Amino acid sequence: MPLRINSTHDFGERGLDAYFTCPEAIRSLILLEGQRLPRRIWEPAAGDGAIVRELIASGRQVVASDVKDYGLPGCRILDYLTAPRMVGVDAIVTNPPFRLAIQFAAKAIAEVPYVALLTRLNFDAEGVSRMAFRQRHPPTRIWKSARRFPMMHRHGYAGKKSTSNVGYWWLIWQRDAPREFPQDYDWKELLSAQLRLAV
Repeated sequence: MPLRINSTHDFGERGLDAYFTCPEAIRSLILLEGQRLPRRIWEPAAGDGAIVRELIASGRQVVASDVKDYGLPGCRILDYLTAPRMVGVDAIVTNPPFRLAIQFAAKAIAEVPYVALLTRLNFDAEGVSRMAFRQRHPPTRIWKSARRFPMMHRHGYAGKKSTSNVGYWWLIWQRDAPREFPQDYDWKELLSAQLRLAV
């Protein structure tokens, strides 16, 4: 039997690439971005509402949509890539399907002044098209989690839970803001510090 160096799933098994965001990722973004994170946000790959719930809990207004109904109350069912620009929102915050991440990013930064995308680290490191996109549209800020997030299993996965073997970062495009150097953070320490302050 051949050795499998890097396991993946074919598109038939992965379906819509529905890997829902762990709470630690979006809670980290809210703390890291603070007041720079706008109040009126569209989450166009809302899934089961992992990002939506945390943004609402932080006091923000959120429009949720997805191409499929995953049971999130109030979620609009539409394809973001063919949807018209949403009136009344100032930001898009999402964890897009990885194979469509460039399309999501390109549409979002053309439509709103603030975009935050959670992507795998290899969004920036592998692939000629992603490299070309990054060169044309360099992010304003990059927040890289030095500690791996808890595993983001695909929707419907019923197997054994495991720790993540994939690194993630938040890529931020903020119109008319100066570019900053990429910054690492430890999500566990960040969230623990916030809990200590809240006590």
